[in-house]
Formats: sequence, structure tokens, C-alpha cells
Amino acid sequence: MFGRKIFLILLVSFVVIALFITSPTSGFAKGPKHVVMPNWGWSADFLAIYITKVLLEGELGYTVEAVELSDAASCVATGTGEVQLNMFLWFPNSEPAMKKYLDAGTAVNLGVLYGDLQEGEFVSKWVSEKYGIKSLYDLDNPEYAKLFDDDGDGFGDLYGCDPGWMCAKINDKLLAGYGLDKLYKQVVGSMHLLKAATIGRLLSHKPVLMHNFYPNDIFIDYPIEEHFVFLEDPLEFYKRSYVPKLANKKWVDANPKAAELVRQMKITPEDVMWAMRKIRKLGDDPKVLEDLAREWIKEHQSTVDSWLKAIK
Repeated sequence: MFGRKIFLILLVSFVVIALFITSPTSGFAKGPKHVVMPNWGWSADFLAIYITKVLLEGELGYTVEAVELSDAASCVATGTGEVQLNMFLWFPNSEPAMKKYLDAGTAVNLGVLYGDLQEGEFVSKWVSEKYGIKSLYDLDNPEYAKLFDDDGDGFGDLYGCDPGWMCAKINDKLLAGYGLDKLYKQVVGSMHLLKAATIGRLLSHKPVLMHNFYPNDIFIDYPIEEHFVFLEDPLEFYKRSYVPKLANKKWVDANPKAAELVRQMKITPEDVMWAMRKIRKLGDDPKVLEDLAREWIKEHQSTVDSWLKAIK
């Protein structure tokens, strides 16, 4: 099921990019007060999208639509104006794909939605405790590499990143930088499929070495403090990550109040985990997602009121 959904998202994204290239006037825009926001079907994306939807529709009279696009397609769409707001990309992973539009001034960064996020390599907690693996340097042992050799090719498997994300390149450099490339290789693929492979090893009580980030829905069932140890990265291949609020520049100029409201918005990683837990139980029907956004707004009313005060 996951594989079919990812295939469909990639297919739609390919078609969308082709449309942008061949017909600049085609796309999603439906009017001056219609806002299109991309996501790629991940539950972490929905809280920010639907908070934005509830507030823009209820306070400023917009309509808001969410469409599924890949990271790369959403960058193109934001730069060309086919979507107006983009609040699901992780920086620095997706920064290279977005940079050309930010540098050209066709897209703008309206600030950090949520940040100071942990990203890097994790190992099974029981493995860390049994073998004393606390740092990436500690992986430099042929016997340890055998623990993570899932396919029997003589290399330990680091479950890594989508090949289109910057972390896929960083992980290869990281393995070389720590002198681990003779013992380990990165396995690249869609996040959903890599997560499924990781969970398969966890359920079989096999050691796991993975690249990941918080918040992530894998940590709903397998909390970091109970199941994983974040490996120290003395060479600092990974800085703290963040999710920016990106917008098409023409839309920002034409919609100053709406853009200012988005500038004010800020949530936390714990808010995202809260939403993912709820979505796990209730599903991701648009009505459910909008109700979750309204519940969050009610529980954070004073914060939301301060956002609204800025546009009065």
C-alpha cells in the first residue's frame, strides 16, 4: 500500500513538473483568495497546513487547498506561483532544491515554523548498551558492521534517505569522513519503505542503524529514549534542522495580511508528534485534520490571538 501511494505521488509530481515546464499558465491557482499548499502525504505535514487553512479561511476569507507533491515538485511550484505557501520542507535537506527560487526572489522565507530539530544517525538502544556504541567513531569495528548487514554483502547497512534529499549525499560523506565506508554502505529509498524495513528489523529484534529525524512517526511506537540512541557526531556533519515557512513572492506582495499571519505562526516538534499520534488513531480524512487544527487552536488560543493581533 505504501509503495503504491509513493508511486502515485511521484507520478503526479512528474506530471506537475512537466506542466510547469511546458505551460507556465497551467497549475492550481483558482483566484486571488485561493491558497494552494503542498504536502506529500506524511502525517507530520498536516497540522501546520490545517491550522493555516482554519485561520486564513475563518479570519481573512480565503479558501485553502492541500495537494500532494514531492519535495522537488513543491519547490518548483512555490517558485512559479502554482502554489502559494509551502510549509513542509525540511532545511537543510531540501534547501538546495529551493535555493534557486529564493536567490532569484520568486520565493521568500517567512521564518521558521518549528526548529532546533534532531537529525542524524540512530542505533538500537540495546546494541548501544551491549557494545558501547555511543558515537559514530564507535562504529569503526568489522564485527559491529556485521551486526547491521541485512543483505549479506559484507557491509553494514545504514538505512538512509530518499535519494533526492541532501541527507543522502551527506550520509555518504559522513561514512567516508569517519572512515566507515569500507565497512558500511547507505541504503537509499523512500522514507516510507525505509521505515518499513527498519520496523521489520525491530520486530525481529535485529540491530538497526538508521538515519532519522525528530519529529517522525516511527518514534510514536518506538520512542527514542526506549528504543534508540542518537549517535554523537563530533565532526558535525549534521546541524540542527528546521522547517521554514516558504511563500511565492508575488503572492506575498499581493496578500500582505495573509503573509503577515503566516509570519507569526510557530509550532513545536511536540505539537507535530501530538498531531501524528491523533492521526494514527483517527485517520487523515480532511474533516478529521481540520478538527485537529481547531482543537490545537483552542488549546493555544492566547498564542493564536497574538498572531491575529498582528494583522488587525
